Amino acid sequence: MSKNIFFSVIIPTFNREKKIKFAIDSVIKQNYQNWELIIVDNNSTDNTKDLVNSYNNNKILFYEINNEGVIAKSRNYGIKKSKGDYLCFLDSDDWWHPD
Repeated sequence: MSKNIFFSVIIPTFNREKKIKFAIDSVIKQNYQNWELIIVDNNSTDNTKDLVNSYNNNKILFYEINNEGVIAKSRNYGIKKSKGDYLCFLDSDDWWHPD
């Protein structure tokens, strides 16, 4: 795979403080490293925002919206914010293998 291809990974989330760490870590541990991670949070009331910010990684972008219960709004917002040649979607309670 060309090292020039840039991927945008979009994770919509809501109150997933206890699960999203596995999703984020699985992106960070990818063998291919030319990516940005866009996390779109539906105004969580737990510490999701603090957890994401604790990574202090400029490849991880955090946005908050009110999606009114329509997860597609969060995904579409992530698409608008993305800069990648390709888009990837990952649920906040899921993970990827490193390759």
